[in-house]
Amino acid sequence: MKIVKPALVLFIIAAVAAALLGFVSSITAEPIAKAEADAKALNMAQVLECDEWGEAVEVSDSIITDYSEGKTGGETAGYAFSVTTKGYGSGLKVMVGIDTEGTITGLAIVDNSNETPGLGANSSKPEFYGQFAGKKGELTVTKTGASADNEIDAITGATITSKAVTNAVNTVTEYFEENLKGGDN
Repeated sequence: MKIVKPALVLFIIAAVAAALLGFVSSITAEPIAKAEADAKALNMAQVLECDEWGEAVEVSDSIITDYSEGKTGGETAGYAFSVTTKGYGSGLKVMVGIDTEGTITGLAIVDNSNETPGLGANSSKPEFYGQFAGKKGELTVTKTGASADNEIDAITGATITSKAVTNAVNTVTEYFEENLKGGDN
């Protein structure tokens, strides 16, 4: 009998806490979803200049999570790809823009919070991600300074992150070449 009263009190506290958490979650779910959609739209605009965006197309069995077609004047201008990959830590999120000819139009580091501060986290600096715009084809990472059109200069001390971002771009380029180039999608 002595155990029933504390157990009942604990149950009531847990039930009230669960109800409050559910209530707070229902209130915050919509603003969080809107903030995420706004951030995605901002990143898409950063990687590809266009007038309007199509619906996101999900991609399975790939580090590419989805892509959206961008149009200007009713014509396809290119695509914005969302990619989630593993750098030094998991959950490295990148947005890659590519035009209809397969040229990278821009790259945005969406989330690199799991990368090493002061090293891999530097992937969000324009000095790194800006190297990708205007590139085409398979890219490689170099530690000695990019000297060819297909080379990306690694972030000092963060070769793993540099390679992860470059592999993400290469995956997008390959997907584009195999699935989207030359067709209405």
